[in-house]
Amino acid sequence: MQTKDFGLITTLTAKGQRYLDFQVDEMGRIFFRFQDSPEVKAVEDGFFRNTLAVPVQDFLNAQTMMKTLVFDIRRKASETGIYIRTGRTV
Repeated sequence: MQTKDFGLITTLTAKGQRYLDFQVDEMGRIFFRFQDSPEVKAVEDGFFRNTLAVPVQDFLNAQTMMKTLVFDIRRKASETGIYIRTGRTV
């Protein structure tokens, strides 16, 4: 399973699922790949159905960890010449 949805990535991490790898596309979007397993599918389904419970501290810790990772990926991508698009187009 591959996603760029930060909320889902954080929730999967908080529920103990670790990403396998990530990819930055030509537009600078970061996609994380998780194992295609019943556990990952159950978290994904619960996330989008709004029926999943996650301990708050686990979620906050996962969010902090993933934000740090995303900022580091963006920094490294910009150093290699990949343009990272952020914000809204006016």
